[in-house]
Amino acid sequence: MSAHLICVTAGGGLPIFARKKGHSDSLPFSIVGSLNGVHMFARPFNIALLNTITDDYSVAWKDFEESLVIIGIASGCSVDVLNKLLESVFNAIVLIVGIDEVKTQRNAERLKKRTAGIWKTICYPVIDRLLDSLDCGDSSNKHSSDVAGFVETILCPENHLMQIVLDSFTECVDSMYSCLLIAGKIAAATESWWSLTPDEMNLLSLLATSENTANSKDIPVFLPHKSPTVAFRFVACTLIPEVQLCCLCGPTPILNDIEHSVTQCFRNSTDILNAAVQCSPKNFPSSYNIDGGVLGVLLVNSATGKYMISKSPQQNSKKAASSSHRLDILRSFFYRAVMNTLIPSYHHNLRNDGSKSDGSTSHVVQR
Repeated sequence: MSAHLICVTAGGGLPIFARKKGHSDSLPFSIVGSLNGVHMFARPFNIALLNTITDDYSVAWKDFEESLVIIGIASGCSVDVLNKLLESVFNAIVLIVGIDEVKTQRNAERLKKRTAGIWKTICYPVIDRLLDSLDCGDSSNKHSSDVAGFVETILCPENHLMQIVLDSFTECVDSMYSCLLIAGKIAAATESWWSLTPDEMNLLSLLATSENTANSKDIPVFLPHKSPTVAFRFVACTLIPEVQLCCLCGPTPILNDIEHSVTQCFRNSTDILNAAVQCSPKNFPSSYNIDGGVLGVLLVNSATGKYMISKSPQQNSKKAASSSHRLDILRSFFYRAVMNTLIPSYHHNLRNDGSKSDGSTSHVVQR
């Protein structure tokens, strides 16, 4: 099972990049040309080619800003999920280069030069992680736990203590936007961080944990929804393995001062962080006893746009480790049986004068 992403210019169909997931070969040029050609052929006739489905694959086309066309081809996932992936991929591009660069690019070569530089080291790893989130049967991938339209969290007894330290750090660096990630999942965040859209939070989490070879990152980013034209500084610091501290700030303070504030604020919190890490990959406190027949747990809060997923609900279970396909089962169930009703109601709640209805939905997979 596999997935492919192709990005071309909307005007001439010139290739920008191509990425793939799975063990299939790269698509030959003739197929890429045909997929783009049929889309371009429909446009002069005011026909919008959106998607098509074969016995094995879903194919979707999506235009962005009359500048880029992104084509997705995937097996084992629905068109709705594929369309959400295409939107997230475009937002990942905006995150790195900004919307003005996308709108005003006059030729493919200018954009491809950026691809060869900053995109290769920053944008491609994020896009590849987005591809990993597709339900393509690759349950061995430890990152493939995305639920489209929601942000993943981890529940542990130390959440409150970490929030206190995080708030103290946020004051030190004079930023309203900061969060603490454990194994890529949000463990604590400021109110302003939660005000970002789920897609923005997910992309920043992926950026913090992708290609994580350095202890600190200092990268200019454009928030696709909140600030697509004016860049923030995105700073991510690794506190201990599997734990990253992220913040959005302006030109000041400099990175050395931020790292000093990290050391000062978290110097007495190592035990707390190590204890919180122990909740992964279970993702909820070990004190919660789950029936032995439960193979996986998915808890979704549609009011806040958060979710928690666990493929290892049993604390000490060899069977749990060997049944990694349960994560795919949970996500597939969510996508196919729940998403059409849950996600529209979630967005409807957001549109009603900003008010949200309370409530959460949980799903389990049993033997």
